[in-house]
This record gives sequence, C-alpha cells and structure tokens, in this order.
Amino acid sequence: MRRLVWLSCCVLFVGSCGGHSGGPGPSPPIQPPQIACPSEVVVKQVPGSSQAVDYPPPTVTGGAPPVTTNCTRASGSSFPLGTTSVTCAASDAQSRQASCSFNVTLSGFTIAATKYDAFGDSLTEGEVGRPSIVQRFIDTPNAYPTQLQASFDQTYPGQGIVVINRGVGGDKVEKTVNAIRQFVPGDKPDGVLVLSGFNNLTDPCKPGLAGSTACRSGIDDVANGILDCIRKTRESSGDSVKFIFVSTLTPPGPTGSQRIDNNAIVQANNRIKQVAASNHAVLVDAYAAFVGHEADYVNVDGLHLRPAGYQALSDVFFAAIKATVPQTPLLTANPLTANR
Repeated sequence: MRRLVWLSCCVLFVGSCGGHSGGPGPSPPIQPPQIACPSEVVVKQVPGSSQAVDYPPPTVTGGAPPVTTNCTRASGSSFPLGTTSVTCAASDAQSRQASCSFNVTLSGFTIAATKYDAFGDSLTEGEVGRPSIVQRFIDTPNAYPTQLQASFDQTYPGQGIVVINRGVGGDKVEKTVNAIRQFVPGDKPDGVLVLSGFNNLTDPCKPGLAGSTACRSGIDDVANGILDCIRKTRESSGDSVKFIFVSTLTPPGPTGSQRIDNNAIVQANNRIKQVAASNHAVLVDAYAAFVGHEADYVNVDGLHLRPAGYQALSDVFFAAIKATVPQTPLLTANPLTANR
C-alpha cells in the first residue's frame, strides 16, 4: 500500500522525480542579408547614343524582414554607349546591408565617313539675329555644325569624327562655291554639307516681292549656285568626298526686318530639290522640319535661328547622314567610353 502511494505521487509530481520541462528554447539568430547580382548585360547594335535596358533583379537571401533592394541605375533606365557599372544594395529591418555590382555594356556602330566640311553663310556660321543689326553676334556653341559634332561624339564615341564649320556670314551662294574650291582640296573631307542661298534672296525677295523679276533672278542664282557647289565639290576633292548633302532653305519667321518672302523660299527650294536629285546629292529637307515651328526656331529678325532652330537644323542633317552613310556594328564597346 505504501509503495502504491509513492508511485502516485511520482506521477502527479513528475518534476520532483527526475523529469524535465518541455518549453521552447531560444530562437536562432537571423542572418544578415546576402545579395547576388546578375551577370554582365551586353546590348549590341544600339542605333543611338543611349538605350533603355532591362536587366534581371538581384537575388536576395536572409535578413530581418522587411528587406529592401535598390539598384543604381535602375532596370529600365537609359544607359549610354560603353560600359556602365551598376551597384545594387539590400537592407533589412536591423539596418544591415549587403551590396554587389555588375556591368551593363552597350555597343553601337562605326560610320564610314568621319570628316565633314559644312559650307554656307551666317546660318552655318551660327549668327543669332537681333531686332536691329548693330553688331553681328556669332553663337558658335549653338551653331549647327557644333551641335552636329556633339551628336557624332555621342553616337559614335572615340571614332575621331570631325565637323569643320566653313560658314561665312554675308556670303551669297557664289562665294560658297569659291569656299568649296578653296578648302575642300586641303581638308579632304569624306562628306560636304551645303546650306546657302539666303543672301541671294534677302534684298530682291522681301515679303510681297516673290513674283518680281529681281526675285526670280535671285531664285535662278540660288539654283545655279547650288549646282556649282555640287560640281565643284566633286572637281576639287578628287576621290575624297563620297557624300554631298544639300539642304533646303529654312522658312522665314513670323516677323522681322530680314524676312524673305515664303513663296520665294518655296520656289527656291523646289529648284534645290531638282538640282540635288539630278546630280546625285543627298537632300536634307530643313524647310519641312521647320514648318509649324517658325516661332520657336527662327529669331526675331525673321531670318537667323534661335538655339532650338540650330539644334533642329543639326538634327535633320544628322538624320540624313545616318540614313546615307554605311555603318558597321561594333563587336564590343569602345573602351574610351567606359563609365566607372
């Protein structure tokens, strides 16, 4: 009987008979976050100076939730030609961080023509018009050849492309022909850009005079002069000039003391188009690019251009060059363009 009582006590008070508690132990520590970046991303045959690139997200493990990740530059951002380093970081609720990095590499094209001479008058030189002509102001940084050079540098970096500004304010198209004779043999450009003829029309073709005999004679001079520009380029260059780009004249502004009658410009442009087509020159239709934007592109004198107008002129030349001059895909990015 005494033994039975003792066993009952042992069952009821197991802890006093050598048993142990079954409660939970301490939680294991949460490991800091770990992050692994994707491998290098390579994009070939990029047609411009940059392109949006999507890349896989980094892989993140561990960390006290919530764990956030951030990459600079983000997936979907625009990346320039060359190699750009992307850094990704993970951060957890305990402010612990981990990071990794990888490269995004974009390669573009080489272009067959790397030297260009730009011939013309003050709209090539880069003159900015004023309400009254007291002193000429040449805005060289915004001149279209300068902006064209910048476009080449961005789209074909490290290829040594050169644009030479041979524009001279006040020159009529006949003097543009003389400049071509003078400079093309020594410069030996691959391409020649021509925008000339405004000064043949400024006096005889003022608003309302497009039908006058003097204006019609001025339009003839423009057409004949552009033809001479094309012919003398070929005669003076030997085999160096492979491409000749001829631009139409830009339209007049809404107001200004130097406005040319728009009908006269349209007539001159029709003749320029005929000359370019019959002599295998590449037409650059600046007039079409300006229509509807005259107030934004043409300066207060009604003839010369604002910086936005010179940029638009550069853009239309650049588009014609890219569409005409052969290009070859680069196999890898130019190391000169690496972004570290």
